[in-house]
Amino acid sequence: MNLTLSLAVNGGTGAGKKRKVRDGVVDDVGGGGDRGRVMRLLQARERMVARLESEDQTPADDAGGLRLMHLLLSSVAAGEAGDVRAATAALHEVYRRASFGGGDPAPRVAAYFADALAPRLRLRSPPAAASPRPTRGEQFLAYTMFYQASPLYQFAHFTANQAIVEAFEAGGRRSLHVVDFDVSYGFQWPSLIQSLSDAAGDVDAASTSGSHDGERKEPVSLRITGLGTSADELRQTEARLTRFASDCPNVRFVFEGIVTSGPDSGRHECIKNNDDDDATVVVNLAFPASQGSRTSAREARSALARIRAPNPSLVFLVERGGGSNATPRGRSSLLPPFTASLRYFAAVFDSLHESLPADSAERLAIERNHLGTEIRNAVASLDRSHGGDDDRTAAEPCSSASWKEMMESAGFEAVALSSRTVSQAKLLLKMKSGCGGGGFRVVEGDGGRAMSLGWRDSALITTTAWRRRRHRPISKTSS
Repeated sequence: MNLTLSLAVNGGTGAGKKRKVRDGVVDDVGGGGDRGRVMRLLQARERMVARLESEDQTPADDAGGLRLMHLLLSSVAAGEAGDVRAATAALHEVYRRASFGGGDPAPRVAAYFADALAPRLRLRSPPAAASPRPTRGEQFLAYTMFYQASPLYQFAHFTANQAIVEAFEAGGRRSLHVVDFDVSYGFQWPSLIQSLSDAAGDVDAASTSGSHDGERKEPVSLRITGLGTSADELRQTEARLTRFASDCPNVRFVFEGIVTSGPDSGRHECIKNNDDDDATVVVNLAFPASQGSRTSAREARSALARIRAPNPSLVFLVERGGGSNATPRGRSSLLPPFTASLRYFAAVFDSLHESLPADSAERLAIERNHLGTEIRNAVASLDRSHGGDDDRTAAEPCSSASWKEMMESAGFEAVALSSRTVSQAKLLLKMKSGCGGGGFRVVEGDGGRAMSLGWRDSALITTTAWRRRRHRPISKTSS
């Protein structure tokens, strides 16, 4: 499936937009007010779920997939314009066409977006939870399966780790402090621990062979400060990484978990660098909260303050999408960030479709317990900066692709990624060529300062590395 979303969404929110939305959906789903609309939504969803258990799993064509995407955009546009009836009608039509287990990825991703959008209609009698929330154990298992089935997270993690190792080696120190703003399950860090241990072992072996006293250097010190929203998850991550590091004798490993209440928690004072001057400090910023949400300028300033607090030598940034297609500032519409999220997840579902069979239990679990949760969180985040703030400047939303401008304004400059980093990324995709039938590709951009994981003609994620801007000396001229 190759989606090109071209719905005209740049107009205002007046009657013209409402009329356009109505032209694109079934406007009349019957009377009965909110109660009737809720009942019809539930009935439509029940029929969609029933199709999962039936033999009618006819793949949708590209036109059908585009129709579903347009219906989702129409529902958002109508809801934003205050036309609950048209928004519900569009969502009803999505449920009629979508399926959690269809043969084509478009109906599958549309089903999860429909479930995520339903609570936003603010009906007086909102539908009950579309499906039970996965347990933490189910989410962990689904994440693990997706990590193995797709190169998406591995691309981000291995690329970041290579840049971190190079920054550490350039510093010529024996201590490394990594501040991970979303450590999650910690899957990124075993490869870094192993790489540091192997490199330290090679150096020490060479040093010992030429030494008369046979003394070995001290192990490399690695400290990871991991931020997360769950204390239990942080403890499990700490135990997992500590257990792995115990088999790497050349690394002295310490993990510190910090529970945060969200991206604007204002707790940057908790992650100041407590190391001495011998530590190289790196900030790992994977999929920052502003991706797919309308982050306010105040939240952006808080995030930048937290990034600057430990005085890092390197900031490694992983963004969804192309990372440079900025939308104009000051837009209040939900449609641009929603469209970006829809494009991203449509491409992810499409890539997964090429690596796992449609009826695979593994794929169903990945979509239901990981990607479905990610979609729900992405849609919920659209309202994070909506309302309740009289400060117009603070409430002004920043585009999800404005991190480049934000980093530059904070005194950082992008640095070129090494040829080794690019080669390693290409090697990863070659090793994972069974995932997606070779549809993944490495795309370099911004003069070598950015690298994306592409799926067909879409950029799934983009990686960049940043350092403090170096002040150029002012040349003195004779008067």
